Amino acid sequence: MERYKPKKCKSPAKAIREFCIECMGGRGSGQNYTRLIEECVSINCPLYDFRFGKNPHHTQNLTAEQRKERGDRLKFARSHDKGKEKVAKFPLLS
Repeated sequence: MERYKPKKCKSPAKAIREFCIECMGGRGSGQNYTRLIEECVSINCPLYDFRFGKNPHHTQNLTAEQRKERGDRLKFARSHDKGKEKVAKFPLLS
C-alpha cells in the first residue's frame, strides 16, 4: 500500500507535478510520468498550465549581455563563503 501514497515534496513545482501524476493514474510500475502529464486534457484544471514544473506567466527576455552579467554574478556569489562573511557589493558593477 506504500506505492499509492504520494511522495512528500518541498517545492510547489514538484507538488504540482505529483498532483498531476496522481490525477492521471498514479504511480504504477514502469510508467512514463512525463507522457502521462502530456496526455492530460483537463484544460479547466487550475494547475494545467503549471503541470511541467514551470510558470508560463513568468518569462524573461534577456539580452546576451544580461545573461553573461547574471552568470558572472552567480559565479561570484558561489565563490564566496556564504555563512561567514557578507559581500558588500558586486565588484563588476562598480
